[in-house]
Amino acid sequence: MSSFISSDKARLSQVYFAYFTILGIVSHYLGLYLHSLSLSPSLIGIVLAVMTIGRVAGPYIWANLPYFKHRPEKNIQFGCLFALLSFSLIFIFGHSHFIILLSLGSFAFFWSAVMPQLEAISQFTLKGDSGAYSFVRMWGSVSFICLVIVAGWLFEVFGIVASIEGFTLLLLGILLLSTFRLPKVEPITDADQGHVSIRDKLKQKPIQAFIVCSFLLQMSFAAYYGFFSIYLQSLGYTGYQIGVMIALGVLAEIGIFLISGKIVNCFSLKSLFVFCLAITAFRWFTLGLWGENLFFLILIQLIHAFSYGLYHVASQKFIHNEFPNQSQAKGQALYLSFSFGVGGAVGNFLSGYSWQFVQQQTYLFSASCVFIAALIAWRFLDTDKPNESTNDVSH
Repeated sequence: MSSFISSDKARLSQVYFAYFTILGIVSHYLGLYLHSLSLSPSLIGIVLAVMTIGRVAGPYIWANLPYFKHRPEKNIQFGCLFALLSFSLIFIFGHSHFIILLSLGSFAFFWSAVMPQLEAISQFTLKGDSGAYSFVRMWGSVSFICLVIVAGWLFEVFGIVASIEGFTLLLLGILLLSTFRLPKVEPITDADQGHVSIRDKLKQKPIQAFIVCSFLLQMSFAAYYGFFSIYLQSLGYTGYQIGVMIALGVLAEIGIFLISGKIVNCFSLKSLFVFCLAITAFRWFTLGLWGENLFFLILIQLIHAFSYGLYHVASQKFIHNEFPNQSQAKGQALYLSFSFGVGGAVGNFLSGYSWQFVQQQTYLFSASCVFIAALIAWRFLDTDKPNESTNDVSH
C-alpha cells in the first residue's frame, strides 16, 4: 500500500484530483457566485470574458517561459502559487469591481497554465501509456462527483459566497502542496531532444486537422455546459432528475477511463477520433429532437464517455506521438488553448445568442459543427502510425 501511495501514478492522481475539483467550481458555480455578489449581467459577462482571455493566453505564454524550460514541475508549482495569490486578492481586499476583475482574470491566467505542464509531465512520466494515464486522469472525474456532493451542503451551511471563496482557497492550497510530490522529470537538453519547431508542426495537415476538430468539438459542448440544465427543466424534468443525468455523464466518463487504455491499443487514433466525433454529433442531434424521452436522454449521457473521455485520452496519445520530449508542454498548450479556450469562448458566444431565439435547435447547430469535425478527421487526420510505445499496456 505504501509503495502505491509513493508511486508516480498516485502522485499524479493527487494533483489531478485537486485541479479538477477547482475546475468544477469554475465551470459550474462561478456564475452563481458572481450573481450572489449582486453584479449586473453585463459586468458578469465582462468578468467571464476577462477570464476567458486569461485561459486562452495563459497556457501558451506560460509554456514558453525560458526560466521553466527544463523544469516543468517548477512551472506547475509557481503557476499554482500565483493562482492562489491571485484568488486571495478577493478575500483580502473585498469585492470591488476592479479587484474582482484583477483577481479572477489573473487567477484564470495562472491556473489554466498549469494543465498543459501537468499533462506533459504525465505523458513523459508514464511514457505514453494510455492505460496508466486513464487511471490517473480518472481521479479528476472522481473529484467532480465529490464536489457535487459537498457543494450543496456547503451552500446551505455557509452561504454561496463564503463557501466558494473559502473552498476554492482551500483547494488551491491543497493543489499547491500536492505539486511538491510530483514525479521529478530529468531535464532534457536541446541536444538530447532535437529541435521541434511548433511553426513547422502547424504546417502539417494532421496537426491542423486535430486542432480544428478539437476546436469544433469544444465549441459544440458550449450549449451543453451552458444550457443543458435549463433545457431539461423546460422539458419538465425535476432538479433531482437533472442532477442524476449530469452525474450519469460523469460516471460514464469514469468508466471509459478504466478501459480506454485497451481501446487505444486496439484501434488507430484516426478511427477513434472519427468515431468519437460522429457519435457526439448523434448525441447533440438526439438531444435537440428527443430530449424529453428518458431512454434517449440516458443514452445521450452515456455517450459522454466517448464525447469527452475517450476523445481526450486519444488526444493525449496523439500529442505524445507528435510532440516529443520537451515540446510536449507546447503541444498541450496548443491543444488546450484552441479547444477549451478559443473553442469554448466562441461556442459560449454563439450558443448564448442562438438560445435566445431558437433554444433547442442550438443543439442541432452543435451537431452540425461536430459532424463537420468528423468529416475533417476522416479526410485529413492521416496519422495512423503504430502506437509506438511498447510499454503502452493497460493497467
